[in-house]
Amino acid sequence: MIDLKARPFYLDEEGINWVQTTLDNMTLEEKVGQVFCPVGVTAEEDILNHQILDIGIGGIMYRPGAKEEIYEVHKKIQDMAKIPLLLAANTESGGDGLMYEGTSFGKPMAVAATGNVENAYRMGYVACTEGAAVGLNWSFAPIVDIDMEFHSPITNVRTFGSDIGQIIECASNYMRGADKAGVAVAIKHFPGDGTDERDQHILTSINKLSCEEWNATYGKIYQTLINEGAKTIMVGHIAMPAYVSAFNPEATAKDKLMPATLSKEILTDLLRNKLEFNGLISTDSSSMIGFMAAMPREQTVPMTLAAGADVILFNKNLDEDVSFLIKGLKENLVSEKRLDEAVTRILATKSALNLHKKKKTHTLVPDKAQMKIIGNEQFKEWAKEVADKSVTLIKDTQHLLPISNLKYKRIYMNLISRETDPNQKNIQIGR
Repeated sequence: MIDLKARPFYLDEEGINWVQTTLDNMTLEEKVGQVFCPVGVTAEEDILNHQILDIGIGGIMYRPGAKEEIYEVHKKIQDMAKIPLLLAANTESGGDGLMYEGTSFGKPMAVAATGNVENAYRMGYVACTEGAAVGLNWSFAPIVDIDMEFHSPITNVRTFGSDIGQIIECASNYMRGADKAGVAVAIKHFPGDGTDERDQHILTSINKLSCEEWNATYGKIYQTLINEGAKTIMVGHIAMPAYVSAFNPEATAKDKLMPATLSKEILTDLLRNKLEFNGLISTDSSSMIGFMAAMPREQTVPMTLAAGADVILFNKNLDEDVSFLIKGLKENLVSEKRLDEAVTRILATKSALNLHKKKKTHTLVPDKAQMKIIGNEQFKEWAKEVADKSVTLIKDTQHLLPISNLKYKRIYMNLISRETDPNQKNIQIGR
């Protein structure tokens, strides 16, 4: 049963009535549309009309673009939508996760390295306040993975480190900052990345911990943040053999290596029942091979809902995925009751964010004047403080530090990566 009055929704009678009335008046096709959150690649009217009006998607996520362009496309699609959209972004470490002009606050590991959890609050507040200025209401953050395996291509500096208490404190404070900005978090990547060298973009990764080890680490983190009211959880394409075996002693080798996004034992038995998570469950990108390699996509689309997911993130082809889900409903791969549960949680999340009220007052995307907060001096000063205080000496076996211009006349600096230049002209959304 879904308790709409309980954590994390806390809906009043008016909010519950909106959810139930909306659900009761939806066609099957409209319900199907709500579970999809594609990536935004364009602002073209024809494509948006099809996604928003014909399919009725429940949300969308644009990659970083110029703030004016993101603002305009967000406003356009919220005005078009019959049911307000969840507008998402990877605002993991600042407003630059949604727009070029947003503040680059620093990676999670840098924030943790400062030793001041107030910086984690500032991180969530800056990222989500800047995002909210252009309509963001769903942050795909904070990352609560553990930096267990330094070879991991996914975690490392995207984590708050390897100390469980520190991760909880930082993630909790990020959530507090997001709440202040009126944005829902999506703690990720359940059941926990960072224990192996695999990359779920190219194959299913594995959380290799025993149930007892998981309970004391990832389980402790997720349970704490669930208890503190995290509205949504993003699930990775990560297998967890130990808990699959614990819930299903007859599990086959294939069952044990099934990605969490397709595992009833992980999504329903563990996350929904054992951890008592009442909120919205989203998959990570369903375009990743870690998801697609498990079975034909015609099956994975309905089966992820059957396993317990509520939102399917991204698509190979949106129209095709819609047809796969409708076919899966007809063939009983997933029940209409399970679809109704998913849509109820989607609508309840929107109600908890007051999106239905903002729709009536045309404030889903705020007045343009709000954009002046993006990249303001206070945010830049906080980011500079993180950059200064996060510097950590790991080793200096050659005693090179401190660097002196008397001893070293020239220094070679190798730029490992380059951020997109916010002053670059003619930037297109989706590039």
